[in-house]
Amino acid sequence: MPELPEVETVVQQLASVLPGKVVATEELIDLDIVGRRIERIYRKQKIIVVELTGEVVLLVHLKMTGQLIYEDKNKKQKDRVVGGHPTSDWVGSLPSKHTRAIISFKDGSKLFFNDQRKFGWLRLMDKSDWEKKVSALPPDVVDVGFTLAYLTNVLAKSSRAVKLVILDQAKMGGMGNIYANDALNIAKIHPKTPSNQLKTDAVKRLYAAMIRVIEAGISAGGASYSHFVGIEGQGGTYQDQFVVYDREGKACFNCGGVIKKISLGGRGTYFCPNCQLQ
Repeated sequence: MPELPEVETVVQQLASVLPGKVVATEELIDLDIVGRRIERIYRKQKIIVVELTGEVVLLVHLKMTGQLIYEDKNKKQKDRVVGGHPTSDWVGSLPSKHTRAIISFKDGSKLFFNDQRKFGWLRLMDKSDWEKKVSALPPDVVDVGFTLAYLTNVLAKSSRAVKLVILDQAKMGGMGNIYANDALNIAKIHPKTPSNQLKTDAVKRLYAAMIRVIEAGISAGGASYSHFVGIEGQGGTYQDQFVVYDREGKACFNCGGVIKKISLGGRGTYFCPNCQLQ
């Protein structure tokens, strides 16, 4: 599943081509968006939010294998921009057998939503209802509301392993598995440490590390380690700077110790037993 930096990359690229376009037709879906103009595109957690006229928003979640393909045959150079799970659909004829929705715009361009495993979704919601829902959600790691005080309070209230707490989207948005592993290594915190046992200095290190890895991921366009390849077919490069993730048996950048892999909460967890002691 794409993590926050990967989804942010898709949003930034779509935001460069979609605003101002008016929906001409919708196929394979019944969302009542025909005639509406796209106002803006942004992200909340891992949800892509498309604001439309008429005070509604179209919500898109790519889940495991979803992809968005924008096609503009009127342009000679970049007639497609793509994001999500990489398949031959990116360069093949569209629609394909994986196409779940087609949104055509009045200028002739189109947006395809494909999904091999059918876990992804598109939903239309009143803007006011969406804003109420957002107001009840926890802050994303990159939000202004994600402060040291907020993280300290969340960690102090749980005895669960710290890695599981920072991955909990009900507590904070955006810390996927790759970035959680790297942040904990940078902060020199063992992923199994009960979060309410972390000392003040450790929480401060973790807070700074979480911000650091997410910002690095966004700057790199995310990671292309697994299923995600960014818009325009260009994969992100964060995988070239993994700190500890997918580096089992290699030397820790902190201390030279050997990185170990375990399973925690059903997720692959990488850490250095030499320096991640707390």
